[in-house]
This record gives sequence, structure tokens and C-alpha cells, in this order.
Amino acid sequence: MILAPRFGAFLMSLVLLAGACPAAKAANLIVIEARRIALRPGQTVDSTKPLVLKEGQHVTLISPTGATIKLDGPYEKAPDADQSRAVPVANALALLVTQRQARIGEVGTTRGNAPSVLPDPWVLDASRAGTVCLREGTEAVLWRPDSARDTELTVAPADRSWKAQTHWPAGADRIMVEAPVLIHGGATYLITLNGAQAAMKVENVPRILSNDPMRAAWLAGKGCEAQAEALLRNRQ
Repeated sequence: MILAPRFGAFLMSLVLLAGACPAAKAANLIVIEARRIALRPGQTVDSTKPLVLKEGQHVTLISPTGATIKLDGPYEKAPDADQSRAVPVANALALLVTQRQARIGEVGTTRGNAPSVLPDPWVLDASRAGTVCLREGTEAVLWRPDSARDTELTVAPADRSWKAQTHWPAGADRIMVEAPVLIHGGATYLITLNGAQAAMKVENVPRILSNDPMRAAWLAGKGCEAQAEALLRNRQ
């Protein structure tokens, strides 16, 4: 693997606004999804204390082993009492992959519907549309499965408020995106390779996830199945 020159040092200056959320004290479970309740993704929940959910409220939690627990209101008990609901990360990922393959079979494959096998869980596939996951506090590394040809790369946010371009030379399968260009979680970007454009939605992977099974569960839950597969595969 040959790493291309860093993408960003010679580009236009951008005014970047960043905010940091203080990390919560470690607890048993991490919230990955919450609806109609005052919990946010990345927040911790003590599995030994009662969790109260009203009708219509929902929360999905990740355990230290990477298992996911989905709870719906009305509910009022400690999550520890519902360990039978926990789904191992490998099972959850297998289900998502099966569902994805079924969708591909229904609509056919286009740029983005059939993800490639990633060489590393933390590269972002620039060759397809869809969702990718970026670790909090890290710079994005774009990847392409076919590095045989020179490519013109353009990155822009969905609102097209700025645009950055660079040359992606043949033989380099990865290129780092660094300041003044910023790719971060919670935003969608338009990635153009030789004129072909695809939308890349970037989800954040919080630092509070303390091990790979938890990270894999988060990746799977956010729709980054190819990255979750790569992370679990690298552990074998």
C-alpha cells in the first residue's frame, strides 16, 4: 500500500467551528440510539439502576461485550435484568448484512450498493454512496478499491459552502484529508471521483467506546457494516 500525499495542506483556508463534549464517566452501557427521551448517543447508563421509559420512548444500549439491548417503553427496571434481550454483535451484524444483500437483490447494484471488503476498519470508502463512521478526534482517510489509475478527487459538504480538489495518483489506495479541509461526524459530504459523484454520510464514533466489540456494535448500529466486518475480521 502506497499512501498518497496528504490532502489539504495546499487547499484554501476554511473557517472551521468545532465543539467538544466532555466525556462522561465510564458506566456499564453506552447509548447508541434514543427516541423521545433525554438521552443522547454516547451517553452512559448504569445497568444496575432502574431505567424509566414511557410509552413511545426507545433506547438502544451497547454492553461492554459489544452486545446490543433494545428497550421500549413502558419500561421501568434495571437493564441488567433484561440480559436475555442482548444480541451479540456478530449476530446483529449478520442480520444487517443479510438485509443489505436482500435490498441489493431487489434494486440491483449501483455505485454504492455493494460495499467492498475494507483493508482497515477506519478507512472511508470513497467509491460508493452511503454511511461511513469516523473515530472522534481523528482525521479522515479516504480509500478506493481500485488504485490503478490517476483520479481527480473533489470533496464538498452537502450545502456546497466550500469545495476542495486534489489529484489522487495511481498506486495510492488511500489519501488523508486534513486541515484546512474538515470531514467530521454528523455531516454529509459529496465525494466526486473523475466526475462521478456520491453522497457520503459520516457518523461519529465516540472515544468512550473502550474496546473493539463495543466499537463494532456501534459501527453496525450506525450502518457502517463493512467497517464493522473489517474490525471483527482483524481481531480473528
